[in-house]
Amino acid sequence: MHIRIKKLNIVLLCAAILAAMVACGAPPVPAAPAPTVAPAAGITLTDGAGRSVSLAAIPQRIVSLAPSNTEIVCALGKCDLLVGRDQFSDFPASVKSIPAMSDGFNPNYEQIVAAKPDLVLVAAISSPDVIQKLEELHVPILVVGKVNSNFESVKQDIQLVGKALGADAQATQVVNSMDARLAELKTKLAGAKTKPRVFWELDATDPAKPFTPGPGTFVNELITLAGGENIAGSADSPYVQINAEQVVQSNPEIIIMSDAAYGIAPETVGKRPGWNVIDAVKNNRVFPIDDNLVSRPGPRVVDGLEAAAKLIHPELFSP
Repeated sequence: MHIRIKKLNIVLLCAAILAAMVACGAPPVPAAPAPTVAPAAGITLTDGAGRSVSLAAIPQRIVSLAPSNTEIVCALGKCDLLVGRDQFSDFPASVKSIPAMSDGFNPNYEQIVAAKPDLVLVAAISSPDVIQKLEELHVPILVVGKVNSNFESVKQDIQLVGKALGADAQATQVVNSMDARLAELKTKLAGAKTKPRVFWELDATDPAKPFTPGPGTFVNELITLAGGENIAGSADSPYVQINAEQVVQSNPEIIIMSDAAYGIAPETVGKRPGWNVIDAVKNNRVFPIDDNLVSRPGPRVVDGLEAAAKLIHPELFSP
């Protein structure tokens, strides 16, 4: 699979689905973080991979090997504990000064060990070999997330990391803020009088067979919540390499491009053979979207929903 899809999966959804989506709005970080209290006798957690993870004390040195995990740590007010990151972790901007210890696929194990982390946060979509290697090095690991994330699982991930870092109160505040914004968006979107057909492009390196999200993906859930109908919503796999002819036949009313940041210009879509007859093209409804907001299962996923909703139902967000 092309490097862009790998990147989406690494940070996804994934994907980084769902590399990389930088920033429209800061995650909901509480203005005055609650104090943390170290557990008297440590804590044992069940991580995203079903592993039992025991921590003797609150970690003070953290390496994050996924952008979503980095954003969760910072949303909890714990950015200062990060001593290492993957190269795609770039939000908030302050994390760019932290040493990169992974290219997103291949961790630098020597560098990680030398950093003496109390905890390494890895994504659920990380290779089993990565987890095994870190375990062999006796590096404490917490697997965060699910292969196919959704809004509920993202909130659970935030609460899991909050427990690991002794930041339960902060995690609750972040999740409550997400819930409040989600409820507000749902109320607004309940007023939609149409359900536009949406084609969401993940990677059109081969424009004759672009990749698109299918059922069971975070983006499919996002399209539905945003009041649209995913033209690949009934596909037989979560990530589909769809024929261009199928896109034309489905005649999407809106095309959303999360690959725009990787060099696929929206204005070139109508120049693809046969695509000029698509409603979205004829009505100039081909839009780029910040990929980081929808491919990183972290605190900014509600920002991603709002961004998509404004493209699918702009009439509901008019001043």
